[in-house]
Amino acid sequence: MDSDPLPVPLPIESPEAEPISRVRRITSRISALYYRNEKYSGIAIFCLGFLWDSLTLTRVDNLFDNLFLLFYLIIIGIMIIFTLRRQCGAVPPKWIQKIEPHFSWAMQFCFGGLFSSYVVFYFKSSSWSRTQFFFMILVFLLIANEFLQNRLQNRVLLALLYSFCLLSFLAFFLPVVMAAVNERIFQLAELMSFLFTIFVFFMGLCVQRDNTKRHLAPIAAWVGVLILSVNTLYFANLIPPVPLALKDAGIYHSVVKTSAGYRVQYVPPSIWRFWKKSDSPFYWSPGERVYCYTAVFAPAKVRGIPVRHVWSFKAQDGWRQTDRLGFEIALGGREGGYRGYTAKRGIWPGKWRVEVQTLRGQTLGHITFDVVPGPVPHPPLQTRLIR
Repeated sequence: MDSDPLPVPLPIESPEAEPISRVRRITSRISALYYRNEKYSGIAIFCLGFLWDSLTLTRVDNLFDNLFLLFYLIIIGIMIIFTLRRQCGAVPPKWIQKIEPHFSWAMQFCFGGLFSSYVVFYFKSSSWSRTQFFFMILVFLLIANEFLQNRLQNRVLLALLYSFCLLSFLAFFLPVVMAAVNERIFQLAELMSFLFTIFVFFMGLCVQRDNTKRHLAPIAAWVGVLILSVNTLYFANLIPPVPLALKDAGIYHSVVKTSAGYRVQYVPPSIWRFWKKSDSPFYWSPGERVYCYTAVFAPAKVRGIPVRHVWSFKAQDGWRQTDRLGFEIALGGREGGYRGYTAKRGIWPGKWRVEVQTLRGQTLGHITFDVVPGPVPHPPLQTRLIR
């Protein structure tokens, strides 16, 4: 005799089920939103990554930041070696075989992290009057990296990108380690980047011993051309003088160094220019001197770096230099930069500029101001202390 089937009892939901279901609904909505806008995800991640680096990268001599960038370079080098060995027919270990399909996007991610960091560091040290060319190269590589994932199997392209990243890193890392900034250290950075790039590619190509030299020769030639090109830019003063950076600059009627800081005096700006804390324009009276105050950041333990103020006025045929007044960074490491000032007598009405340069002529920055005849009586001066 047939019997009616017993009713199936409804599942009893636990109190924890409702929060879990909410989480799943939120997750599914986020996933749906991502897939609807997947074509824009690369741009969004790129912008967020650059914003994150801008906010988190503090100082060029920060040990943690430098070790993190060094880790990127080591990881890229290891991936290049295994990629080249596979291209040469070598069978990698099983654990490498499992992760090797992800090498392309992993290298792209690491290159992106390096270029993003370099843009931040070199931007802080660049001057738009001269060194913007090298800075724009970094920006171009940062953006172009987003489209390189399918091209990172090219050996020459990999060698150029890797050697450029090594050189850009060593250019500011070696001065931090060696507590000095000069052209010999930059040339050491060039030599080390060349040798280490060749070493990485030799380790990848040495599987085919008979053809190693033949495959390595064009790579060495291209990397050598890159190094020589950067060397030319450096001695043409077209590369920002990292790790030095101009932190502050201003024109004043008076600058006096005290035990508490630098006491400066200037004519207060109008209410519509409340953010100005220096003379702009400079109200000049005959016989009065003009003071230029600057603060230049240098890594800790760096000392004895000559810095000069190059004074120029705007003539009909362009800028004409009048004075080169120098002082030294006695000891680096101060967050606000090492402070100093120069004073110029024999000024006259017109447009003036003071460039802050290293002894080699690398421009850290500049300040442009107008000198106008002051009214009689002279406007009252405001005093503030720069600590």
